[in-house]
Parts: sequence; C-alpha cells; structure tokens
Amino acid sequence: MILLLAEVVIPSHGVLGVTGALALVAGVGACFWINQYIGLTAAVALVIATPFAAALWVKVWPHTFAGKRLILGPTSEVARGHAPAPAVRVGQVGVVATELRPGGTCEFGGGSGATRVEARSEHGTIPAGRRVEVIAVVDGRPVVRAVV
Repeated sequence: MILLLAEVVIPSHGVLGVTGALALVAGVGACFWINQYIGLTAAVALVIATPFAAALWVKVWPHTFAGKRLILGPTSEVARGHAPAPAVRVGQVGVVATELRPGGTCEFGGGSGATRVEARSEHGTIPAGRRVEVIAVVDGRPVVRAVV
C-alpha cells in the first residue's frame, strides 16, 4: 500500500504503482499459503477495494504536487467561461485561399481588411480561388459551401 501511495505523489512513470500492485498480489498469495480461507478473504477484499481505490486516485491525484504540474489547466477562454467570437458569420461570402480538402484556409472581407480563417468544406474538395459561403460555424471554425 505504501508503494501505491508513493506512486500518487512521486512521478515514477508507474514503476512504484506496478511494484505496489505486484506486492498486493504477492500478499494474497502469501495469505493462501498460510490458509485457504484467509487467502480467499484477502482476494475478495482486494477485488472489492480496487475500484474504490482507483476512483479515489482519480479524484485525489490532480490535486497533489505532481498532479498539478502534470495536468494542464483550462484555457484562458474556458477559464473566463466563454469562447472567442468567430471571425466570420453564417451567410458571409469569401474566397478559398488554400485548397479545402476538406480543411484549409479561406479569406473573408475582401480588400485590405481581409481576414484569413481556417475553414472546412461541407463536402469534398474546393479548389483555391473559388468563392464560398459560410453555412455554419462549428467549434469556432466555419463550414463552407462553394457558391455556384
């Protein structure tokens, strides 16, 4: 148990955890060596306790010294509770800057104030230079359709 607890706070890449798990299994084997009923009781107790211990580990580990440094925090937009506004809106027309296969770059708002945005085609490939219309914005990225 000490090895498993040490795995939670010391980043050992799983070496302490695997060693601790093997020690638990060896302990159950030793209990069987002593008496079959003690071994059976130890095995059942281990099987029942394992899911609770795993759930506790998942709950506690991100709050430990090592866990705080190894797990990424939320992005700044998520931390503030809102995502950035999309650069384009549904219905806006633009030009494909790089071929969409289905992902690529489109340019919206012609002239010197043009905005280049990563976009995705609705179906198939759209060659560069073709006019497109935004039909949806999914996860902040416009989905475009070729204008006929």
